[in-house]
Amino acid sequence: MTNRSCNWLGTARRMLALAGLLAASPGLAADRAAVQAVADTRLALRQQGFKTDLAEFNLSTSPELQARAAILTNTVQARSAGIFPGHPNLLQPVGNDSALVLWSLDALSREGGSGANGSDRLTWADFRYHVNLHQAVYDPACTALQSGSIRFSVDANRGSGLRLPHLAVVKDLAQTMGDRTLLALHDGHPAAAWTNLMAATRLVTAYQPEPVEISHLVRFACAVLAYNTAWEALQTNGWSQEQLARLQQEWESVDYFTSLPETAAFSRACGMADCERERSGEDDPQPTYLEFVKESIQFPTALWSELDNRWAAARRRERGNFDAEQALMLFYRDREVELRQAVKAPTWAAMEQLPGVTNLIPFRFPSQSRVAATMNIRAMGVAAQLRGPVFLSRAAEAEALRRVLITAIALERYRGGHGAYPKTLTDLTPVFLKTPRLDFMNGQPLHYRLSADGHFLLYSVGLDCVDNGGKLRRSGQIVGLERRRSPNALPREYDLVWPLPATAATLGHE
Repeated sequence: MTNRSCNWLGTARRMLALAGLLAASPGLAADRAAVQAVADTRLALRQQGFKTDLAEFNLSTSPELQARAAILTNTVQARSAGIFPGHPNLLQPVGNDSALVLWSLDALSREGGSGANGSDRLTWADFRYHVNLHQAVYDPACTALQSGSIRFSVDANRGSGLRLPHLAVVKDLAQTMGDRTLLALHDGHPAAAWTNLMAATRLVTAYQPEPVEISHLVRFACAVLAYNTAWEALQTNGWSQEQLARLQQEWESVDYFTSLPETAAFSRACGMADCERERSGEDDPQPTYLEFVKESIQFPTALWSELDNRWAAARRRERGNFDAEQALMLFYRDREVELRQAVKAPTWAAMEQLPGVTNLIPFRFPSQSRVAATMNIRAMGVAAQLRGPVFLSRAAEAEALRRVLITAIALERYRGGHGAYPKTLTDLTPVFLKTPRLDFMNGQPLHYRLSADGHFLLYSVGLDCVDNGGKLRRSGQIVGLERRRSPNALPREYDLVWPLPATAATLGHE
């Protein structure tokens, strides 16, 4: 046998021995102190009432709720079946403090560009065609929305991989029920307008979002859409005292804040599950012994690198980034405590002074891992959101709008009983409001004034807590979802307004 053959056989034997050693190696023993620290931290959190496991979150629903949700999600076929001309912005500003009453106009404006003939004009005939095109799926959805609470069954055990396809459906339903309300008002069908208005309202008052920030944000967006729909509907005097009282009761039942701390609890359980999954090697499958031998023969020069990588992966799995998991548990404990404190604040002015409200610091893993990379990407998303209003500020805006809306409904009830709006908001209590609805932003009375033609302007001062005289936002974006032009840009000066209906004089100065 030649020396070359001997060398080749020797190399092959060494490669096979290394491959066998690699396949059979148990990896390094886990750091007992780190393992114990995680176990102690988990136990301490559980004793303090903090959730640590995905099994503690039951996001499944009853057969009744599942049947109702199926009717709602069935509407997804409608929007994908054809091109809609664009949902009208139901609160279109005119001047500083007025808005167009769209249902009283001769035509609408086409959003998202011009039509086929180059015009931005959207005729009622065209709008009616598209709104009524899928009545077969939206009529049952409208009924289902008013028949009970709304929840969607999801698998909490998916953790950070939780799928929430219904959120797009919820947002579409809010826009569509607004469209249907607008069309019914224009066509002189008050019963249909009322039914669709209540359906839009129930997407806020009856929907129970999952313990995930995006689910709450969608609910806040639906609240703005329902607010705008209600403004259009209340520009007619055709509602009875019973209808207005029912609408007011729906909005008085809303609680935006109590469930928000649960989002931090669920994030903690998701992160811990991700760490456990990485330790198990579930997301990092290794080649079999035969596969490794074959690769070693094909690529002998990469053997040592592969060996090092395999041992490194084994170390990560065995050691499991226990220090990172402990840091994650403590981070989300602190975040949950901050949210618990924040939601008890009586005003936004008090809330924004608390830690973690406007100065949220994203979590950074103390070691490198797949979980670390995933969570750091999420942290980048949070940082991007910090360019504009953050999670709690959007909740604050939704709450301020809710109080404005409740007061506006009470004003309509007063007008129905007295023939005119009151001179001051104090006249609403205790018959139409048990207690005055203060501005959530600063705890002061909402701003209210009558116009010369007998209508009223009502508003909250907004996140800057500065009275801008009832100045409406000019952007078509939804309140609370816009971003600042730069991280240090001053917030835009606007209030959260129940505007005056635009008059001919207002339009003439536009």
